[in-house]
Amino acid sequence: MIRFVWVLAAALPLVVRPVAAQSADVVYVNARVWTGDSAAPAAEALAVRDGRLMAVGTDAAARALIGASTRVIDLGGRRVVPGFIDAHWHLPTESRADLVDAGSVQEIVKRLRQWAAKLPKGTWVVGRGWTPTDFPQNAAHKRYLDAAFPNRPVLISDRDGHQALANSVALRLAKVSATTKDPAQGVIERGAGGDPTGLLKESARGLVSRLVPPPTRADIARRIHEETQAAASFGITMVQEASRRAPSGAVFDALADAARADTMRLRWYVSVPFNPGATRAELARYVQLKAQYPGPWLRYGIAKGMLDGTVDAQTAAMLEPYANTDATGLPFWSGPVLNKGVARYDSAGLQVELHAIGDKAVRMALDAYALAQKKNGRRDSRHRVEHIEVPHPSDLPRFKQLGVIASTQAIFATPDVTTLTNYAPLLGAKRSALANNFRQFDDAGARQAFGSDYPVFPMDVIRGMYTAVTRMTPEGTPRGGWYPAGRITLEAALRHYTRDAAYAGFMENDAGMLRAGMLADFVVLSEDLFSVPPAELLRVKVLRTVVGGRDSYVSGTN
Repeated sequence: MIRFVWVLAAALPLVVRPVAAQSADVVYVNARVWTGDSAAPAAEALAVRDGRLMAVGTDAAARALIGASTRVIDLGGRRVVPGFIDAHWHLPTESRADLVDAGSVQEIVKRLRQWAAKLPKGTWVVGRGWTPTDFPQNAAHKRYLDAAFPNRPVLISDRDGHQALANSVALRLAKVSATTKDPAQGVIERGAGGDPTGLLKESARGLVSRLVPPPTRADIARRIHEETQAAASFGITMVQEASRRAPSGAVFDALADAARADTMRLRWYVSVPFNPGATRAELARYVQLKAQYPGPWLRYGIAKGMLDGTVDAQTAAMLEPYANTDATGLPFWSGPVLNKGVARYDSAGLQVELHAIGDKAVRMALDAYALAQKKNGRRDSRHRVEHIEVPHPSDLPRFKQLGVIASTQAIFATPDVTTLTNYAPLLGAKRSALANNFRQFDDAGARQAFGSDYPVFPMDVIRGMYTAVTRMTPEGTPRGGWYPAGRITLEAALRHYTRDAAYAGFMENDAGMLRAGMLADFVVLSEDLFSVPPAELLRVKVLRTVVGGRDSYVSGTN
């Protein structure tokens, strides 16, 4: 017969549940725990067995579960919070020159030359991370790459991954010329006489990128190791991977192998492609994957679709034209096609997440979800809109009404030079005031989940929270914040990175809070987030990341 004991809290609230009278694998004592659980918000200690929390409460209650083989870790009064969940993250599989924060064409060329020097002669030179403001008059052009690489193909993607700049060699190899027609859902920027400038937007990027040799299986395995190691160092215990890869190939195999071998460093919720014209066989395969990988380390069941582009590329679909232009962006599907596709995925029991940045695209996504509910009946679908950078105010209440997740990226509100001199001017003052305004979603009662969109922006969660509560750059500019009415509280930001992100991924019964019976996923911080002034949050560091009771990161040892 199994005996049960009641773990009781003497001074602090404790989630009271019957647990088997067994000792803990690990006990963490002398902590200041923010549980994220409104019924028991604070605790002193955690006890872990078999990857789950046995007890969350007082030191005394946790110590009562110490056995002969139990490890006891004194956290020295450190702040402990639930593991961070990145609700929108991408796995980079290619090695490329890092062009983030280059700031000028000269710096871009310098970095590309340094990168190219390490490669065999004649191979492609690729990079990622430039922004329009790196170029004179915010206009990227092939002539800057041609001067530095007259005989070697070069292709560099912008920070958002929606524009690419190719040099003349690359265009020639791809047979892109003045007579080449724009592909569906893409734009070839042209100069005098229709000659391509080298700037390729949205699907037009594929005209050249298809020629770049793909990474090897060894490359992918290495990148998975490196990227998940980095994620753990930021306190991330789960990623909701939004790359919409087909469920086959090296990445799929590597994740499946790691799940079987129980060697994962963090938890994965991986998207499959959303395609309105998906066949019945494809939908059946996605449903089968959902059943085959139910977690807790690897899960499927969400489908990612792209509905528009970005503001910086002027391809985000807007209800009104961009400032000083007649352009309104580039919706990738018509309303009827999108609506039919969403209804099909919803009927199959698959969660849908749609990239929608402009207010027109956001409205199209919400309309599609509303029609799916009308056709299939309301269910716990938790469909999502990703990014939602410039929503129309009248659409905000619809998130709560429809039960749609607002999947936003806190760090997008960084008022860097690109935001201030390209992004905001394209939107105009009225729309800029509402752009990446996270408070408006909270005020509307929406369930808001935070992510990073890594590698578009850093996956540093502390930096994301800093941005959400200050709306300043890491250097503290502008003083008082960029459109400060959009700021939110630290506790709200922390909740969006934990409990709300878990809910967005159907994991709220297992993750996002620290409660007895839930997964032992948590983070130990160098300082108390709640005691540090908002402007100084960036000094807080992750000391330890625990996933399923296992250390995935310990400062000074990784």
